[in-house]
Order: sequence, then C-alpha cells, then structure tokens
Amino acid sequence: MNKSATIKIVDFAALGAWLAASVALAILAFSFGGVDFGVYYAAGKVLIQRGNPYDYAQLIPHIVSATGTTNNPYYYAPWFAWGLAPLALLPFGIARIIWAGLNFLLWLWGLYNLSRLNAWPPAGWRRWGMYLFVTFVFAWSTWGSEQVGVLIFFLLTMALLLLERRKWILAGILLAILLFKPNITAFPVAFLSIWLALRGHWKTVLSMAASLLFMGVVSLVITPRWYLALLQPDKVTGLSYTLGESGTVHVMRFTTTLLDWLSVYAVIGTPAHAIYAIAAVAGGLITVWTIAHTRSIYHLMAVAILVNFALLPYALFYDYPPLVLTLFLINAQLSLSRKYFWGQVIMNVLILTCLFMGGNIAYRYWMIIVLVVSAALLRGPPAVDGQ
Repeated sequence: MNKSATIKIVDFAALGAWLAASVALAILAFSFGGVDFGVYYAAGKVLIQRGNPYDYAQLIPHIVSATGTTNNPYYYAPWFAWGLAPLALLPFGIARIIWAGLNFLLWLWGLYNLSRLNAWPPAGWRRWGMYLFVTFVFAWSTWGSEQVGVLIFFLLTMALLLLERRKWILAGILLAILLFKPNITAFPVAFLSIWLALRGHWKTVLSMAASLLFMGVVSLVITPRWYLALLQPDKVTGLSYTLGESGTVHVMRFTTTLLDWLSVYAVIGTPAHAIYAIAAVAGGLITVWTIAHTRSIYHLMAVAILVNFALLPYALFYDYPPLVLTLFLINAQLSLSRKYFWGQVIMNVLILTCLFMGGNIAYRYWMIIVLVVSAALLRGPPAVDGQ
C-alpha cells in the first residue's frame, strides 16, 4: 500500500471517529444531562398564552410541569422566546429531542463555517482530530446543560462569513439577533461595530440598530411592560443561587469568571478587585490596539471573545464554545513557526487538563489563562491577517 492510500485511510478513519464520538457524546449529553431547555420551553409556553416570561410566578409552573423540578428565571431577550414558541407547541419530550438535534447540527455547521474562516488545520486527520478535541472540551458540556453556547458559536461564524462576503445588512441583522444573551455577546458585537464604523461600513451598524429597534418595539406589542419583571428580586438572586418554586434560595452557583477563579484560591476582597482592575486596563488596551491595527474580521472577533471571557463578571463554562474561534486562531499562528511547536502542544494539553481540575466550574477559567499566555507568545498582529 502506497503512502497516499495510507493517508486517505487514516483521514477517513479520523473523520469516522470524530463523527461517531460526536454522536455518542450528544446521546450521552441528552440521556444524562438536561437542565435549561425546560426554562426555554416554559418561556415559550408563557409567551403563547400572552403572558410575561420574565415573571417567575408565571414561568415556574410550566417549568415544573415540563421537567418535574424547579429552575431559575428566564433572562434572555424577548426574541429568543419567540424562536422557542413553536417548540412550546409540542410535547416537552419531543421539543427537547428537536432542541438537542438542532444543537448537534449547528455545532457541525459552525465548525464547517470555521474551516472557511481559518484554513488551519488542513483537511484530513488533523482537522478531524481537532474537531473531536473541541467537541469533547466545549460542545459536550453545553449539550449536557442544554444551553445556548453552541448557538452563539454558530451565529458568530455566520456573521463573520457574511461580513467577509460584504453582506453588510444581513450581517447587521444577525448581530442584532446575537444580542439575545448580552452578557456573552454585547462586548464582541460592540467591539466589531466600532471596528466596522471606523472603516466606513455603516450599513452593518445601522442594520443592527434598526433590527434591535424593530425587535424592541415588537416585544412591547407582544408583551407590554415585560421589562418591569426584570426588577423583581429573583432576577438578581437567580444569577448567584438556584431557586425553588416560590423563589426561595437553595444552592449557591459557581461561575467561570476571573473573580470566582481567584476566590477558589482564597484571593478575595481588595486583592481580587485590584487584580481585576489591572486585567480590565490590560483588556482595554488590547481592545484599542486591535481595533486600530487588525485588518482581519476573524482575528478581531477571536481577540474580542478572549477579552470578553477574561473580564466578564458573569459567565459559566457552558458559555465557552465561542472560544473555539480563539483557540483555532492561536493554533494557526503557533503552527507557522517550528519554535512554537511544543508551546502549541502544551497549550492544547493544558486546555484538555482544565476539564479535570478542581471541584467546580470556576477552575475552568484556567482555559482563559492558558489562551492569554499562548496568545502573548505571538507578540504582535497575526501573520495570517486577512485570512
């Protein structure tokens, strides 16, 4: 058997292994996971009944009816609930299967989009191996919690492709939709909007603003004064604790943020806030430098995502799938020089190791530390700018 045939067999085996493992992980996540789709489903139910999904008293009976247990309030933008309304017309079990299947397909589609934004790694066993790696590290947890990190990753890749094709208006609409979860998407979208405006691409910015205005007006027509429910005490409490049916506090929630990461190492109070302030200043300087110097929309977004997760006051590990954009860019850059070979290997091994550190998700913030240190090795704008 010649070398070419052997390579083809290895490539095909790697592709099969990735797809088979992805299906297995998705089935495991569906079988043993299941957390937040009950909230989304209940929000859709309340909306169909012309209620206010942000009112916990209206929401919680539908959560309990669907899942048999309690969960926390609905926080996302109204237009996310509109998208869930069709699923809420179906029995919960069927709707949950559709949601799981949709997230599986969006993950594959997002990775395909990524391959069009970033040619690294080349098609073959290396690419399928990296896809398996990030599926295990990032997608599996999000599938298991039934969260929206995969959806955000997919929408980001679609928006970047539209921008690269100069589909300015469609990209603006997609960026507006992305703001359904502003704690994860507001900074990257603002980062990108400033970059576009400075380069005269106002169509995208105006399209996004018009779309937000339109969706805001429609939300007030569908659910008048929905925003008043956001002032209820359970909205703030639910960010830090799990809630019972009456809004009673149950268990404290850990987040995957800088301050929570510091707290697990007993760095709290003034020292922790001082470290956060230094990180915020550094993040601000990196933001300004990147907006001023980068020519690549993909590079811009990869930096925005990393700075965002480094400084966010509230994020959980299931929000991390967009970091795949950053991880692949850093890998692509490190692979350009042999002197970074072992640094690249160590980075990826450490990313995997972070899954098994500590007793809660705050330790997963080590991934951010690893990516920041790895990016610092590059010392300047990427050589593949404009890719």
